Amino acid sequence: RAQLFPPLDNLSLLNTDEPVDLPYHFTRNNRAQDPTAQCTLVAISFKDFGYKLLPSWTKPFETKFRSNDRVEVIRISITEGSFIKTILGGIMKTAFKSRTPKNQHKGTLLRFGHTPRVFLDALRMHNTLTGYVFLLDGLGRVRFAGSGEASEAEAQDLIRFATMLTPKLIAEPGQSKKENSN
Repeated sequence: RAQLFPPLDNLSLLNTDEPVDLPYHFTRNNRAQDPTAQCTLVAISFKDFGYKLLPSWTKPFETKFRSNDRVEVIRISITEGSFIKTILGGIMKTAFKSRTPKNQHKGTLLRFGHTPRVFLDALRMHNTLTGYVFLLDGLGRVRFAGSGEASEAEAQDLIRFATMLTPKLIAEPGQSKKENSN
């Protein structure tokens, strides 16, 4: 049985100050509650080193699914420490915004402050130096997990699993969804 992505609050979108709560944010566009209606790749980092590893997962995924609006990538940057949140949060958000490509702003979430141990334990994120990815189905259930730098085979496995999760939505470039189902 697949595990639901655990709850986490006090996040904000990079392009606004709008508060975001997880896992609701991942299923906000799935009114039919259909597990095959969408999928989301969640890329999480705590430190710059982990952040730099995530493109090995996200770039091939985005390249494959760039024309599909029911497949999205959400990047979450978590910065631990209450001092950071209260004193440096605004400065860090501005710096993060300047180094993040504009086309990624609406899919980037920031969190400053203590991260609950139950959240870290549920996703087995005990090494805060690396980056983590989670592929979620349309109901926000974790269907694939990876960490560190992806090998080419791992990135292709991720794409294959996303294709299996959303068979009605995925069409090869230049092929309509109707042609793909035959």
